[in-house]
Amino acid sequence: MPGKECTYPEGASWVSYPRIIPRSEHSLSRKEVWPEALKVIRRLSKFGYTAYLVGGGVRDLLLGRRPKDFDVATDATPEEVRKLFGNSRIIGRRFRLVHVYFKGGRIVEVSTFRRAPEPHELESMEDPRMANNFFGSPHQDVMRRDFTINALFYNPGDFTVIDYVGGWDDLRRRVIRSIGEPRARFAEDPVRMTRAVEFASRLGFTLHSQVEEAIREEGWRISRASPERLKEEVLGILLSGASGRAVKLMAELGLFQHLFPHSSEVILPYLQDVVNLLVKADGSLNREAPHAPAQFLSLLFLPRIKAAKPFGGRVTLGEVMEEVFVVTEFLREDLPLPAHLLHSTRELLLGLWRVVKGPRARGARRFRERNYFRAALDLFKVDTLAFKEDRSLLEPWMEEVRRRRKPPYRNHPRRR
Repeated sequence: MPGKECTYPEGASWVSYPRIIPRSEHSLSRKEVWPEALKVIRRLSKFGYTAYLVGGGVRDLLLGRRPKDFDVATDATPEEVRKLFGNSRIIGRRFRLVHVYFKGGRIVEVSTFRRAPEPHELESMEDPRMANNFFGSPHQDVMRRDFTINALFYNPGDFTVIDYVGGWDDLRRRVIRSIGEPRARFAEDPVRMTRAVEFASRLGFTLHSQVEEAIREEGWRISRASPERLKEEVLGILLSGASGRAVKLMAELGLFQHLFPHSSEVILPYLQDVVNLLVKADGSLNREAPHAPAQFLSLLFLPRIKAAKPFGGRVTLGEVMEEVFVVTEFLREDLPLPAHLLHSTRELLLGLWRVVKGPRARGARRFRERNYFRAALDLFKVDTLAFKEDRSLLEPWMEEVRRRRKPPYRNHPRRR
């Protein structure tokens, strides 16, 4: 787009956009990109469409990290993409996308360049949800995205990175900066505040001063977001590998209190212990295990319950169960957790006190046969990593596990 100019975020100079970063200035290689994503781009290009890699995949590759998936942005409409790929389908109503499916389970998400609708277009719309389906140019598309580091395009055809908003410089400075005025963007979608915290914590970046100030002032808006989206965001943060840093940052910014309006009463007084537990869990628990969400949720409440019912104290399991139910009831009021997840969280918390009772206690045999036994034991290991005084309570169970390990299965022939 020669001749047209835009300004980069404050502190940068005026430049002609887009800024093209040649292959010689970055380390991103097509060898690191899914072959399936490259196939989608090549086919779109073959039929005359513009198509780039965009979003977190580009960001992570430039940071030397392994992306979990790859997204493609194009000027082809969802219907046009669907015609080109028989192995695809259009999803969504509020935001129409195309998922292209490949053998092995990989899915490449294809979105069409979007733009903000004009006022007269909004007035004539019958369904307000369709406001996200006005198609535009690459520059208009990036201006609708959340943060500059997520708005970089990669063109595999000539190996260049395309930057419209200063994301390249922000990646090198390791800064989370909003596209547009942060308060306005957070008012549009409050969940962007939790995403800013997650990116800063997971990537080891700092929040730009304007983003930080906006979160402090607009954090109350998070309560207006969809409860289902908030649930997904919370679980995503807890399983991000940086839950300790994220919870600490949210508490410092005042966002945690708005995200957990009821639970914060029993979590924040023990914040330092909660953060210590989460940091240890980030480095030791298997975050892909079935019980992982319940394990991380349990750690939010463990310090409070331990303060009321100490490990090794003269407390019954019934007393502990009562305390667990009282405390986790706050969580049920804050987030629409499925019943099975809330139940697992309570079972794990109670399981920690079963571990404390030891392998010779009444009911220990039944406890060993429960499907959450190893998850409770792993959770207790996290506690011993954070608080060394509880380590002696774990050893009897480890000895019991080693002693009762089952021999390998042998398929003996049936006797006739």
